Amino acid sequence: MNVINEINKSRIKVYYSLNELIQITGLKSRALKYRMLDIKEKYTDTPHLLRKEGRSWKIHYTLIIEFMPKYTPTTKTIYNENWTSTSTWNTKNNYTVDYHVQLVDEVKALLPKYKIAYTIESDGRGVHHTHLMSTASTNELSQAVELVLSQYLDLKSECRIQTTYINNKYSLFEYIRKASLNGAIL
Repeated sequence: MNVINEINKSRIKVYYSLNELIQITGLKSRALKYRMLDIKEKYTDTPHLLRKEGRSWKIHYTLIIEFMPKYTPTTKTIYNENWTSTSTWNTKNNYTVDYHVQLVDEVKALLPKYKIAYTIESDGRGVHHTHLMSTASTNELSQAVELVLSQYLDLKSECRIQTTYINNKYSLFEYIRKASLNGAIL
């Protein structure tokens, strides 16, 4: 068990309190407290993921999935949306944030019945890139992104695209929120 705890110490240290999970999960405080009864037993040997400090719990972001509603929640949040696919594109040359927003708008126009959340970041070179999350299938999102970007860029030499299925949407959401230049995920 000590080996696992040592490895867990190197994880990103993003913690939530039980009250913060109300907004993320859409559940009421009472429901979260009942859920905590089972979860605290399950993670009793992993203090890096779940621990009590004073009167409040410190819940690692990787455990958010344990608190999510088992049924369709009445309160929809960006966290409990059914995100299924993600796409990222990096361009060889730098383009403005507005340019990337226009590309995202065109992708959204091709997928009108699906929800898309996105953020635009700047890498170490100062070049902007885009991250998307969508309720569309990986195949549908991939086709839409490639169709839009191929109208403006040579996909083989000017742009790199990666579209995949989302394994852990809460980790992805925290990642794309970290350095947003456009200030919001839509």
